Amino acid sequence: MRKVTAEERELFLAALSGRLPVKTVRAAIKAVAQKAAEQTPSKAKPAIVNGKRQASDDEVLLFLEAIGLRPHPAIIPATPKLPAPKPPKLQPRAKPTGLDGATKKKLEKGEIAPAAKLDLHGMTEAAAHGTLITFLAAAHRRGDRLVLIVTGKGEAGRGVLKQMVPRWLDEAPMAKLIADKRWAHRRHGGEGALYVYLRKPARG
Repeated sequence: MRKVTAEERELFLAALSGRLPVKTVRAAIKAVAQKAAEQTPSKAKPAIVNGKRQASDDEVLLFLEAIGLRPHPAIIPATPKLPAPKPPKLQPRAKPTGLDGATKKKLEKGEIAPAAKLDLHGMTEAAAHGTLITFLAAAHRRGDRLVLIVTGKGEAGRGVLKQMVPRWLDEAPMAKLIADKRWAHRRHGGEGALYVYLRKPARG
């Protein structure tokens, strides 16, 4: 289909705004259109359906612009592309964690197998929060040291549980049970799972 020229656009908008007499604009548009048609390849001519010429996409958009239903492209701000969010940053603990250097390196390499695993996939926030508290309390009583909490990555890294679980681990009653937490090694789920290293249970 033939595209609307810049001259046709200006003339059409001028007519609607009242800056030029309609007859003058009609004649000018006709002359401009005829000139443009002569320079347009035949394959690009507007489609003819049932003996009537069909408006091109440009003509339709021009009409919508003129009656105020479509802003001119020049004034439409470009929509910025937002980068995928980074996983929540896990805050280091102020108190000694009881996690020695050798254990830390093994965790970073995924060389320690979790003693227990909790998969929170498909749970609501309320259900996940309650289940997490129960699971960690039981693991701590058993004397488990490393457990794995699977949150899932969520769509484009924006999973609700992925964002909330690290926060819950810093709150009572779970915070006092935890020596360290970090995103799991890729062999155990990567950024869709958390290593939680528990403190030793108190004796007596």
